[in-house]
Amino acid sequence: MSPRPSAPEGSGSGAGSRPGSSATNTAKLRRAHRKSRNGCWECKRRHIKCDEARPSCSNCLVSERTCSFPHSASPSASTPASTHASTHASATTPAATSINSPARSPADSTTSSSAIYPPQYILPSVYGPRGIPIIEDASPPTLPSFNEFFAGSPSSSLPDAPPQPAFTSRHLILFHHAQTAMIHSTRFMPVAINISIEWAQEAPYAMDQLLALAADHLAIRSPENAVAHRRDATELQTRALVWFNHDTKEATNPNSERYTIPRFLFAGLLSIHMLYETLTYFRSSYHVFIDRFIEATHLHRGVRAIIGNSYDLIFESALRPFIQNVRVASMSDHLGTECAELEHLIDSSDLAPATVAACKSACEALQWAFNIHASLPEADNIHAATAFPVVLTAEYVDALRKHRPEALLVLAYYGVLLHRCRRSWLIGDAGAVVIHLISDYLGSFWQEPMRWPMEVLRTEQG
Repeated sequence: MSPRPSAPEGSGSGAGSRPGSSATNTAKLRRAHRKSRNGCWECKRRHIKCDEARPSCSNCLVSERTCSFPHSASPSASTPASTHASTHASATTPAATSINSPARSPADSTTSSSAIYPPQYILPSVYGPRGIPIIEDASPPTLPSFNEFFAGSPSSSLPDAPPQPAFTSRHLILFHHAQTAMIHSTRFMPVAINISIEWAQEAPYAMDQLLALAADHLAIRSPENAVAHRRDATELQTRALVWFNHDTKEATNPNSERYTIPRFLFAGLLSIHMLYETLTYFRSSYHVFIDRFIEATHLHRGVRAIIGNSYDLIFESALRPFIQNVRVASMSDHLGTECAELEHLIDSSDLAPATVAACKSACEALQWAFNIHASLPEADNIHAATAFPVVLTAEYVDALRKHRPEALLVLAYYGVLLHRCRRSWLIGDAGAVVIHLISDYLGSFWQEPMRWPMEVLRTEQG
């Protein structure tokens, strides 16, 4: 239950003790305290009146809190006209509602006053070519940094107090969908479902993230309700992040089973979900995709941080069969040659030695992923595609951020691996999209190095 607002000044026991005047006085006092419709997120969370001052309200200034406003909040009279126009435009975009509110139709254009999530997690949506909502390029949301997510940084813009881990009938529908429609998508899914149930009370963020993934899957299955399902996915993921940060700060023994198992599951599911969102909703242009992919790598690499020194504990848990399959596949005798030419090209490039080492490391990691893909059963080889972003180094990501052609070629070859996983709902046609985006950006000078990825698209179909 949400904390009640504090009583207005002057509503003490003395005022309430006079016969016949209590109800009248209370009603007057309550009418005098009108909530600000366009208040900041922090004041809404604390249930206090916001003066709506920009860029920071007086409450946040005094309490030294991060102040941010909903997209639908009207700017003050002093706001420049250009800012007012952009704010008005964003207010017409469907946004997230409270986790327990009924779904709204795509035609709804206002933000629910009970929304409790910070604006950077509200994903504006329109219908895309696959019949599911995609992110508008004008205002793609920014992912929190690695430290904000997995280290519980004080600078995180997520709310301090987590919402109650209540599960409604809508969540039961999503859970049923996960159990029936998604359970055979990979052998990891039954394990994820069982662990989420086991830790639903103590670590609800794992269940929330599982349901968020189910909501996105349901958006594909029911495109007519895709906007509502996407809204559910965003809200559940945000609530999971709030609970995860809260759990991290409160941890007394972070290496115990109580923290290790659900945290590892959450990190894995979040990594998969972020990869899916990046490949599905950020594909309209090269720069939109690259920027989002770079942001997402912070989360992917967080999986390794979650494992830390607890690998043995994780291996002895219910996750053992899944981890064992991947371990056996990584130790297989199969040694592919998909990245042989690419590695030779990187070695002979004129990049700085540190950049060469970073790109070569990514190339070797990609070949490792190709080998795992070839060794795993078809039902599980999707894990090769999701594993690659997890093992990327910060040095390679920096080369990618600088748009080094050799770093982009590694990503184009990764598009081949994605293309070979195209039967998975998480991937679809994303491999072809990535290859074409990079090929168009690099131009004709790099046509020869791009020859193999383009040839794979022509020859490996069906």
